[in-house]
Amino acid sequence: MTVKLLSRKILIFMIIFISLVLISFKVFESAFQEFEDTVGDTSVTKTQDDYYKFKSLRSERVNVRVGPSLDHNILWTYQKKGLPIEILEDIQGWSKIRDFQAKTGWIKNTLITSNRMGIVSPWRITEKKQNFEDLYKGNDTNEVNIKLESGVLVSIQSCDGMKCRVKTQESEGWIDQSLIFGVYIDEIILLRE
Repeated sequence: MTVKLLSRKILIFMIIFISLVLISFKVFESAFQEFEDTVGDTSVTKTQDDYYKFKSLRSERVNVRVGPSLDHNILWTYQKKGLPIEILEDIQGWSKIRDFQAKTGWIKNTLITSNRMGIVSPWRITEKKQNFEDLYKGNDTNEVNIKLESGVLVSIQSCDGMKCRVKTQESEGWIDQSLIFGVYIDEIILLRE
């Protein structure tokens, strides 16, 4: 009698244990999927070093801080949505970034998006004279579509390692990849359909 009672208790315990394991597995599986969906990128990229990545600012006003928390002082504030930044490090919801002027600081990850943006030859911006780069109609560079001024913000559509297809508010075309801050040399970017 006691053996039957004991075996029933063990059986009930085993059923409850297995049920809890299955429920936990389903809960954690959906939680991990949700995490992957939030962190997911809008493009497929292949880079030499996956440690560094270019992303862009999600908001019009983004504070850059000395360290990775709201307790740290603000170094400066970006006031343009979509500026490309290079992610150097990621710690507990904060990213250490570098901009086109090689300035570094920390930004909260909620203010960063995976959208690939670029700045046309920002290192050629001078106060003395304007500088323009060719934006070609096709990848073959036979026909110039328009000329883009240094410092223009572009949306990166794709890159083949030598040239990138970019879009501005007025135009679309191909530009030499080495003229863009926001993409690595030899990086290949294929946008998902």
